[in-house]
Amino acid sequence: MTVAVAPEVRAAQRRIVSTINASGSLNVDGLAMWREVNCGEWKATAADLSADLDLLQVPHTIVTAFRFPLATSYSKAMREGEEVRIMREDLGHLVPWMPSLKQVIADIREDAPHWDFTIFQPQADGMAIAIMRLSAEWPAWSMKQARAARLVCAECDYDLRNKAEDRAPFDIRLPAQPGRRRLVCGKCCNDGIDEMERLAGLAGTSS
Repeated sequence: MTVAVAPEVRAAQRRIVSTINASGSLNVDGLAMWREVNCGEWKATAADLSADLDLLQVPHTIVTAFRFPLATSYSKAMREGEEVRIMREDLGHLVPWMPSLKQVIADIREDAPHWDFTIFQPQADGMAIAIMRLSAEWPAWSMKQARAARLVCAECDYDLRNKAEDRAPFDIRLPAQPGRRRLVCGKCCNDGIDEMERLAGLAGTSS
């Protein structure tokens, strides 16, 4: 028996399916849809997508996430956006509205990328771990886009998105620019040990 669906729900279904097909990013953590801040004049905002998912009764969250700057951007600053994320375990709620998603979910490799881009931050008292708030599509960015997002080693230009054990990304900041993140691979910074020792020495001097 066919169940009647309210017109507003069917309209929400069409919008969500269209958005996923056009710009959805699926990985081992789930599905994400990114929207630049103040994009409402041109396309549905994160709030609009969230309202549609509410109508479809699909659990989701909205997080702040950044994309690489546009080539035409004068400031070259990362673009701030909001990303609507549906956890992988909640994707079953979306399948009735988008049946083709079922096989796509089943085909996700367990070694596929995650949402988070993890970096190591040397500190005077040890090594901290931080998460860069990037849009979920960061693994698929071109090398040019990754370079614009400063996801390559500042010393040797190695693509830090690769998972080589000796090339992990470390945040090694220049003394003249302590507030500016600067990623360097483990090979070029001795896995952050030299920077930890430098900061510990400064802390000892200041005390």
